[in-house]
Amino acid sequence: MLFNQNLIDEDIDHIEARVVHEKDLEPNHLQWLLGPDGNSPRSVGISPAYSQSGGLPALACALDTRVLVIKFHSSIPYCDGATSSGTIPRNVERRELLEYELLCHPLCTLYAFDLANIALSLHLHLHLHLTDAIDIQSALRIPDRSVVLSVQSVIADACPIWSENIDRAFENTIYRSSKHKDLTDLVQRAWLCSFIGQYDFEAIREMFYKAPKVDTAKFSQDVRRFLRRQIDYTVHLTTSLQQGIECSTKSGI
Repeated sequence: MLFNQNLIDEDIDHIEARVVHEKDLEPNHLQWLLGPDGNSPRSVGISPAYSQSGGLPALACALDTRVLVIKFHSSIPYCDGATSSGTIPRNVERRELLEYELLCHPLCTLYAFDLANIALSLHLHLHLHLTDAIDIQSALRIPDRSVVLSVQSVIADACPIWSENIDRAFENTIYRSSKHKDLTDLVQRAWLCSFIGQYDFEAIREMFYKAPKVDTAKFSQDVRRFLRRQIDYTVHLTTSLQQGIECSTKSGI
């Protein structure tokens, strides 16, 4: 599928997106996304799509103008951080492939907005780790964690940005289907994260270089239990806000 980005006023080639379910994930899917090993280090943007219940049915991963949308089996975490998904044993090899070739690859740095929610969802719902990931708002020291202000701080001097489109894309984080119209925001969010991660400006590169990296492989069991409670609250809040937005849109408020 091909997409045209409408978040910044920059002449960008079509974004090409491919969708694959985790049970069908093969090395060639990740090779298509990442390119040859010589193409490194890689700045990969990631963005989630959540379910109404707070699950993580899809994750978009972007490099340059390529976006791979990975769909996951549904699962809900227990209070101790374990998961109730009966499909995990069947997909251990696929998820290990995803970690080894992308999420924990030593030559890949992951960039995301609101990284904590993504990292915790991957860890608690799917037993997937991140080992070299950067939260964009924290790295740029954006006090209110505004996505628009983050983008402005990076590229506004180079080109205008379309704030309303950015706000709309990052408000709409609920996964609905793999149809083109339902993937537009998800694909653009991941692409924007990659674009910012690769931005070739010395001051920005220095801030990202000095930013602390998230490594969920180092979480202890106690940390998992604590963060599980935090993500429950965050997911509840996010879902409530999303439902409120949808209700206001339908009612014309």
